[in-house]
Amino acid sequence: MASNKVGILTFHQALSYGAKLQAYALQQFLTENGIENDIIDYTCKYMYNTQIRPIRFWYKKKLSVTIKDILRSFITMRQVGIERDKTIAFRQKHLNLSRPFDESNISEAAGEYRAFITGSDQVWSPTVVGFDKVYFLNFAKPKQKYSYAASVGGSKVEGKTKDEYRSLLSDFQKISVREPSAAQLVNELTGKEAVVSPDPTLLFTSEKWDGFAQRPEGFGEEEKYIFLFNVNIPKRLFNFAQELGKRTGLKIYSIQKNKRHHVDGVTYIDPVSANEFVWLIKNAEYVVTNSFHATAFSLIYHKNFFIEFDTQGTRNVRSEQLLQRLRVTGREITAASYPETDVKTDWDYAESKLDELRQAAKTYIAEVKQDIYG
Repeated sequence: MASNKVGILTFHQALSYGAKLQAYALQQFLTENGIENDIIDYTCKYMYNTQIRPIRFWYKKKLSVTIKDILRSFITMRQVGIERDKTIAFRQKHLNLSRPFDESNISEAAGEYRAFITGSDQVWSPTVVGFDKVYFLNFAKPKQKYSYAASVGGSKVEGKTKDEYRSLLSDFQKISVREPSAAQLVNELTGKEAVVSPDPTLLFTSEKWDGFAQRPEGFGEEEKYIFLFNVNIPKRLFNFAQELGKRTGLKIYSIQKNKRHHVDGVTYIDPVSANEFVWLIKNAEYVVTNSFHATAFSLIYHKNFFIEFDTQGTRNVRSEQLLQRLRVTGREITAASYPETDVKTDWDYAESKLDELRQAAKTYIAEVKQDIYG
Protein backbone atom coordinates (compact mmCIF):
# COMPACT_ATOMS: atom_id res chain seq x y z
CA MET A 1 0.00 0.00 0.00
CA ALA A 2 1.29 3.43 -0.94
CA SER A 3 2.19 5.81 1.86
CA ASN A 4 1.62 9.56 1.82
CA LYS A 5 5.32 10.15 1.32
CA VAL A 6 6.89 11.57 -1.80
CA GLY A 7 10.03 9.95 -3.22
CA ILE A 8 12.94 12.08 -4.48
CA LEU A 9 15.11 10.83 -7.35
CA THR A 10 18.50 12.56 -7.46
CA PHE A 11 22.25 11.85 -7.43
CA HIS A 12 22.49 11.41 -3.67
CA GLN A 13 25.23 8.75 -3.91
CA ALA A 14 27.63 10.89 -5.95
CA LEU A 15 30.90 11.93 -4.33
CA SER A 16 30.72 15.60 -5.33
CA TYR A 17 29.91 18.17 -2.65
CA GLY A 18 27.33 19.82 -4.89
CA ALA A 19 25.38 16.60 -5.39
CA LYS A 20 25.26 15.85 -1.67
CA LEU A 21 24.36 19.40 -0.68
CA GLN A 22 21.60 19.84 -3.25
CA ALA A 23 20.07 16.48 -2.24
CA TYR A 24 20.08 17.49 1.42
CA ALA A 25 18.69 20.96 0.67
CA LEU A 26 15.88 19.67 -1.53
CA GLN A 27 14.82 17.17 1.10
CA GLN A 28 14.86 19.84 3.79
CA PHE A 29 12.97 22.32 1.61
CA LEU A 30 10.19 19.84 0.83
CA THR A 31 9.90 18.86 4.48
CA GLU A 32 9.70 22.48 5.64
CA ASN A 33 6.97 23.08 3.06
CA GLY A 34 4.79 20.24 4.25
CA ILE A 35 5.82 17.38 1.95
CA GLU A 36 6.92 14.30 3.86
CA ASN A 37 9.54 12.54 1.78
CA ASP A 38 12.32 10.01 1.34
CA ILE A 39 15.21 10.15 -1.07
CA ILE A 40 14.86 7.01 -3.14
CA ASP A 41 18.05 5.04 -2.48
CA TYR A 42 18.45 4.13 -6.14
CA THR A 43 21.80 2.90 -7.42
CA CYS A 44 22.47 3.72 -11.06
CA LYS A 45 25.20 1.32 -12.19
CA TYR A 46 26.33 3.54 -15.03
CA MET A 47 27.12 6.41 -12.70
CA TYR A 48 28.47 4.78 -9.57
CA ASN A 49 30.65 2.06 -11.09
CA THR A 50 32.97 4.74 -12.51
CA GLN A 51 33.86 6.50 -9.25
CA ILE A 52 37.26 4.77 -8.81
CA ARG A 53 39.70 4.00 -11.60
CA PRO A 54 41.95 1.08 -10.71
CA ILE A 55 45.68 1.04 -11.27
CA ARG A 56 45.24 -0.90 -14.51
CA PHE A 57 43.87 2.37 -15.93
CA TRP A 58 47.49 3.43 -16.36
CA TYR A 59 48.23 0.37 -18.48
CA LYS A 60 45.35 1.15 -20.81
CA LYS A 61 46.55 4.68 -21.34
CA LYS A 62 50.30 4.20 -21.44
CA LEU A 63 52.77 1.79 -22.96
CA SER A 64 54.88 1.87 -19.83
CA VAL A 65 54.15 2.60 -16.19
CA THR A 66 56.53 4.47 -13.89
CA ILE A 67 56.79 4.21 -10.13
CA LYS A 68 55.49 7.79 -10.00
CA ASP A 69 52.39 6.74 -11.96
CA ILE A 70 51.66 3.91 -9.56
CA LEU A 71 52.15 6.13 -6.52
CA ARG A 72 49.83 8.73 -8.01
CA SER A 73 47.23 6.06 -8.63
CA PHE A 74 47.46 4.80 -5.05
CA ILE A 75 47.15 8.35 -3.70
CA THR A 76 44.13 9.00 -5.92
CA MET A 77 42.49 5.78 -4.74
CA ARG A 78 43.19 6.76 -1.13
CA GLN A 79 41.58 10.17 -1.62
CA VAL A 80 38.53 8.69 -3.34
CA GLY A 81 38.26 6.16 -0.52
CA ILE A 82 38.16 8.99 2.01
CA GLU A 83 35.49 10.73 -0.06
CA ARG A 84 33.42 7.57 -0.21
CA ASP A 85 33.59 7.04 3.55
CA LYS A 86 32.56 10.62 4.21
CA THR A 87 29.76 10.40 1.64
CA ILE A 88 28.36 7.25 3.26
CA ALA A 89 28.55 8.88 6.71
CA PHE A 90 26.79 11.97 5.33
CA ARG A 91 23.94 9.93 3.85
CA GLN A 92 23.47 8.02 7.09
CA LYS A 93 23.42 11.17 9.22
CA HIS A 94 21.62 13.72 7.09
CA LEU A 95 19.39 12.02 4.50
CA ASN A 96 16.10 10.19 5.00
CA LEU A 97 16.45 7.28 2.60
CA SER A 98 14.09 4.66 1.27
CA ARG A 99 14.98 1.00 1.17
CA PRO A 100 17.56 0.18 -1.52
CA PHE A 101 16.44 0.11 -5.15
CA ASP A 102 18.15 -0.66 -8.44
CA GLU A 103 16.98 -1.32 -11.98
CA SER A 104 15.68 -4.77 -10.97
CA ASN A 105 13.15 -3.58 -8.38
CA ILE A 106 12.55 0.16 -8.91
CA SER A 107 9.10 -0.56 -10.34
CA GLU A 108 8.02 -1.59 -6.83
CA ALA A 109 8.52 1.98 -5.62
CA ALA A 110 5.44 3.12 -7.57
CA GLY A 111 3.26 1.18 -5.15
CA GLU A 112 5.04 2.48 -2.05
CA TYR A 113 4.96 6.26 -2.59
CA ARG A 114 2.24 8.82 -3.25
CA ALA A 115 4.30 10.65 -5.88
CA PHE A 116 7.86 11.33 -7.03
CA ILE A 117 9.99 14.41 -7.61
CA THR A 118 13.07 14.07 -9.78
CA GLY A 119 15.75 16.65 -10.19
CA SER A 120 17.94 19.36 -8.78
CA ASP A 121 20.85 17.90 -10.75
CA GLN A 122 21.65 16.72 -14.29
CA VAL A 123 19.13 13.87 -14.01
CA TRP A 124 17.90 14.44 -17.57
CA SER A 125 21.31 14.59 -19.22
CA PRO A 126 21.57 12.12 -22.12
CA THR A 127 25.20 11.44 -21.20
CA VAL A 128 25.86 11.86 -17.44
CA VAL A 129 24.04 8.69 -16.32
CA GLY A 130 23.81 6.84 -19.61
CA PHE A 131 20.34 8.27 -20.23
CA ASP A 132 18.93 6.24 -17.33
CA LYS A 133 15.14 6.46 -17.74
CA VAL A 134 14.54 5.92 -14.02
CA TYR A 135 15.37 9.61 -13.50
CA PHE A 136 12.52 10.36 -15.92
CA LEU A 137 10.27 8.37 -13.55
CA ASN A 138 9.49 5.80 -16.25
CA PHE A 139 8.51 3.32 -13.52
CA ALA A 140 5.81 5.59 -12.05
CA LYS A 141 2.20 6.31 -12.98
CA PRO A 142 1.58 9.60 -14.83
CA LYS A 143 -0.20 11.13 -11.84
CA GLN A 144 2.93 10.52 -9.72
CA LYS A 145 5.40 12.45 -11.89
CA TYR A 146 6.90 15.83 -10.89
CA SER A 147 10.30 17.49 -11.17
CA TYR A 148 12.27 20.19 -9.40
CA ALA A 149 15.20 21.97 -11.11
CA ALA A 150 15.89 19.01 -13.38
CA SER A 151 18.73 19.63 -15.82
CA VAL A 152 19.90 18.29 -19.17
CA GLY A 153 23.30 19.84 -18.46
CA GLY A 154 25.21 21.21 -21.41
CA SER A 155 24.17 18.38 -23.69
CA LYS A 156 22.35 18.89 -26.97
CA VAL A 157 19.14 16.93 -27.45
CA GLU A 158 18.85 16.00 -31.10
CA GLY A 159 17.44 13.44 -33.52
CA LYS A 160 15.85 10.32 -32.06
CA THR A 161 16.75 11.46 -28.56
CA LYS A 162 14.22 14.29 -28.93
CA ASP A 163 11.50 11.75 -29.60
CA GLU A 164 12.50 9.86 -26.46
CA TYR A 165 12.40 13.05 -24.39
CA ARG A 166 8.97 13.88 -25.78
CA SER A 167 7.65 10.48 -24.77
CA LEU A 168 9.27 10.51 -21.33
CA LEU A 169 8.15 14.03 -20.34
CA SER A 170 4.71 14.22 -21.91
CA ASP A 171 2.83 12.77 -18.92
CA PHE A 172 4.56 14.75 -16.14
CA GLN A 173 2.05 16.64 -14.02
CA LYS A 174 4.32 19.63 -13.37
CA ILE A 175 7.84 20.34 -14.56
CA SER A 176 10.51 22.52 -12.97
CA VAL A 177 13.92 22.77 -14.64
CA ARG A 178 17.25 24.37 -13.84
CA GLU A 179 18.00 26.31 -17.01
CA PRO A 180 15.90 28.50 -19.35
CA SER A 181 17.19 26.40 -22.26
CA ALA A 182 15.67 23.28 -20.64
CA ALA A 183 12.34 25.08 -20.20
CA GLN A 184 12.41 25.97 -23.89
CA LEU A 185 13.14 22.34 -24.80
CA VAL A 186 10.26 21.04 -22.66
CA ASN A 187 7.86 23.52 -24.25
CA GLU A 188 9.06 22.66 -27.75
CA LEU A 189 8.68 18.92 -27.22
CA THR A 190 5.56 18.69 -25.05
CA GLY A 191 3.78 22.04 -25.18
CA LYS A 192 4.08 22.22 -21.39
CA GLU A 193 5.25 25.35 -19.58
CA ALA A 194 8.18 24.49 -17.33
CA VAL A 195 9.14 26.62 -14.33
CA VAL A 196 12.81 27.62 -14.02
CA SER A 197 13.89 27.03 -10.41
CA PRO A 198 17.08 27.71 -8.42
CA ASP A 199 19.48 25.13 -7.06
CA PRO A 200 18.14 23.91 -3.69
CA THR A 201 21.25 25.11 -1.83
CA LEU A 202 20.19 28.70 -2.60
CA LEU A 203 16.77 28.19 -1.00
CA PHE A 204 18.16 28.68 2.51
CA THR A 205 19.80 31.66 4.17
CA SER A 206 23.17 31.70 5.90
CA GLU A 207 21.45 31.24 9.28
CA LYS A 208 20.05 27.89 8.15
CA TRP A 209 23.42 26.73 6.85
CA ASP A 210 25.20 27.88 10.03
CA GLY A 211 23.56 24.99 11.87
CA PHE A 212 24.86 22.58 9.25
CA ALA A 213 28.47 23.79 8.91
CA GLN A 214 31.15 21.99 10.93
CA ARG A 215 34.76 23.01 11.55
CA PRO A 216 37.30 20.55 10.09
CA GLU A 217 39.84 19.05 12.45
CA GLY A 218 43.01 21.13 12.57
CA PHE A 219 41.41 24.46 11.70
CA GLY A 220 41.24 27.21 14.29
CA GLU A 221 38.15 29.37 14.67
CA GLU A 222 40.16 32.55 14.03
CA GLU A 223 42.43 31.26 11.27
CA LYS A 224 42.47 33.45 8.18
CA TYR A 225 43.00 31.74 4.82
CA ILE A 226 42.19 31.55 1.12
CA PHE A 227 40.02 28.58 0.11
CA LEU A 228 40.84 27.32 -3.39
CA PHE A 229 38.38 24.86 -4.89
CA ASN A 230 38.13 23.59 -8.45
CA VAL A 231 35.92 21.00 -10.12
CA ASN A 232 36.89 21.53 -13.77
CA ILE A 233 40.42 21.73 -15.16
CA PRO A 234 41.41 25.36 -14.60
CA LYS A 235 43.30 27.71 -16.87
CA ARG A 236 44.34 30.53 -14.54
CA LEU A 237 42.75 29.64 -11.20
CA PHE A 238 45.91 28.46 -9.46
CA ASN A 239 48.03 31.30 -10.78
CA PHE A 240 45.52 33.82 -9.50
CA ALA A 241 45.32 32.08 -6.10
CA GLN A 242 49.11 32.23 -5.82
CA GLU A 243 49.10 35.93 -6.64
CA LEU A 244 46.28 36.57 -4.16
CA GLY A 245 48.28 34.73 -1.53
CA LYS A 246 51.25 37.00 -2.19
CA ARG A 247 49.07 40.13 -2.06
CA THR A 248 47.45 39.20 1.24
CA GLY A 249 50.05 37.02 2.94
CA LEU A 250 47.37 34.41 3.62
CA LYS A 251 47.75 30.65 3.49
CA ILE A 252 46.01 28.87 0.59
CA TYR A 253 44.11 25.66 1.32
CA SER A 254 42.83 23.29 -1.37
CA ILE A 255 41.17 19.89 -1.16
CA GLN A 256 43.40 17.23 -2.67
CA LYS A 257 41.58 14.71 -4.82
CA ASN A 258 44.63 13.30 -6.53
CA LYS A 259 48.37 13.85 -6.90
CA ARG A 260 48.35 14.77 -10.57
CA HIS A 261 48.07 18.49 -10.04
CA HIS A 262 50.24 19.92 -7.28
CA VAL A 263 50.98 23.64 -7.11
CA ASP A 264 53.66 25.39 -5.08
CA GLY A 265 52.35 27.62 -2.33
CA VAL A 266 49.15 25.62 -1.86
CA THR A 267 48.50 23.54 1.27
CA TYR A 268 46.52 20.44 0.33
CA ILE A 269 44.08 18.83 2.75
CA ASP A 270 42.30 15.47 2.58
CA PRO A 271 38.70 15.42 1.32
CA VAL A 272 36.33 16.85 3.93
CA SER A 273 32.68 16.20 4.70
CA ALA A 274 29.94 18.30 3.11
CA ASN A 275 29.45 20.03 6.49
CA GLU A 276 33.14 20.91 6.61
CA PHE A 277 33.08 22.10 2.99
CA VAL A 278 30.41 24.68 3.90
CA TRP A 279 32.45 25.73 6.97
CA LEU A 280 35.58 26.24 4.86
CA ILE A 281 33.69 28.66 2.61
CA LYS A 282 31.89 30.39 5.46
CA ASN A 283 35.12 31.11 7.35
CA ALA A 284 37.47 31.90 4.44
CA GLU A 285 38.77 35.42 3.91
CA TYR A 286 38.71 34.73 0.17
CA VAL A 287 37.30 31.96 -2.02
CA VAL A 288 38.87 31.19 -5.42
CA THR A 289 36.86 28.71 -7.51
CA ASN A 290 35.36 27.49 -10.76
CA SER A 291 32.63 25.52 -8.97
CA PHE A 292 28.95 26.47 -9.02
CA HIS A 293 28.29 25.32 -5.47
CA ALA A 294 31.37 27.03 -4.05
CA THR A 295 30.06 30.14 -5.79
CA ALA A 296 26.56 29.57 -4.38
CA PHE A 297 27.82 29.35 -0.79
CA SER A 298 30.10 32.35 -1.35
CA LEU A 299 26.96 34.28 -2.29
CA ILE A 300 25.00 32.96 0.68
CA TYR A 301 27.79 34.03 3.03
CA HIS A 302 28.63 37.31 1.22
CA LYS A 303 32.23 36.23 0.78
CA ASN A 304 34.96 38.00 -1.10
CA PHE A 305 35.24 35.42 -3.87
CA PHE A 306 36.71 35.11 -7.35
CA ILE A 307 35.62 32.81 -10.13
CA GLU A 308 36.99 31.48 -13.39
CA PHE A 309 34.08 30.85 -15.77
CA ASP A 310 36.24 29.72 -18.69
CA THR A 311 37.89 26.38 -17.92
CA GLN A 312 39.45 23.68 -20.10
CA GLY A 313 36.80 22.52 -22.55
CA THR A 314 33.81 24.22 -20.95
CA ARG A 315 32.37 27.45 -19.59
CA ASN A 316 30.54 27.77 -16.29
CA VAL A 317 27.48 29.46 -17.78
CA ARG A 318 25.36 28.47 -14.80
CA SER A 319 27.44 30.52 -12.35
CA GLU A 320 27.81 33.33 -14.87
CA GLN A 321 24.06 33.70 -15.33
CA LEU A 322 23.42 33.58 -11.58
CA LEU A 323 25.94 36.36 -10.89
CA GLN A 324 24.44 38.45 -13.68
CA ARG A 325 20.98 38.05 -12.19
CA LEU A 326 22.24 39.15 -8.76
CA ARG A 327 24.39 41.96 -10.24
CA VAL A 328 27.53 40.54 -8.68
CA THR A 329 30.36 41.80 -10.90
CA GLY A 330 34.12 42.38 -10.95
CA ARG A 331 35.03 38.91 -9.71
CA GLU A 332 35.93 37.05 -12.90
CA ILE A 333 39.44 35.70 -13.49
CA THR A 334 40.27 36.15 -17.18
CA ALA A 335 43.26 36.01 -19.51
CA ALA A 336 43.08 39.78 -19.90
CA SER A 337 43.02 40.72 -16.23
CA TYR A 338 42.78 39.59 -12.63
CA PRO A 339 40.18 41.14 -10.30
CA GLU A 340 41.08 43.54 -7.51
CA THR A 341 41.62 42.12 -4.03
CA ASP A 342 38.61 43.81 -2.45
CA VAL A 343 35.55 44.01 -4.70
CA LYS A 344 32.46 45.90 -3.58
CA THR A 345 29.10 44.16 -3.96
CA ASP A 346 25.58 45.41 -3.27
CA TRP A 347 24.66 42.49 -1.05
CA ASP A 348 21.25 43.98 -0.21
CA TYR A 349 20.29 43.83 -3.88
CA ALA A 350 21.73 40.33 -4.27
CA GLU A 351 19.76 39.12 -1.24
CA SER A 352 16.56 40.67 -2.58
CA LYS A 353 16.97 38.69 -5.81
CA LEU A 354 17.74 35.50 -3.89
CA ASP A 355 14.57 36.06 -1.87
CA GLU A 356 12.61 36.33 -5.13
CA LEU A 357 14.03 32.99 -6.26
CA ARG A 358 13.16 31.39 -2.92
CA GLN A 359 9.60 32.69 -3.02
CA ALA A 360 9.09 31.43 -6.58
CA ALA A 361 10.32 27.99 -5.50
CA LYS A 362 7.93 27.99 -2.55
CA THR A 363 5.05 28.87 -4.86
CA TYR A 364 5.90 26.03 -7.22
CA ILE A 365 6.26 23.47 -4.41
CA ALA A 366 2.95 24.64 -2.91
CA GLU A 367 1.30 23.91 -6.27
CA VAL A 368 2.92 20.48 -6.37
CA LYS A 369 1.71 19.78 -2.83
CA GLN A 370 -1.83 20.79 -3.77
CA ASP A 371 -1.69 18.52 -6.80
CA ILE A 372 -0.49 15.54 -4.80
CA TYR A 373 -2.65 15.85 -1.71
CA GLY A 374 -5.57 17.97 -2.91
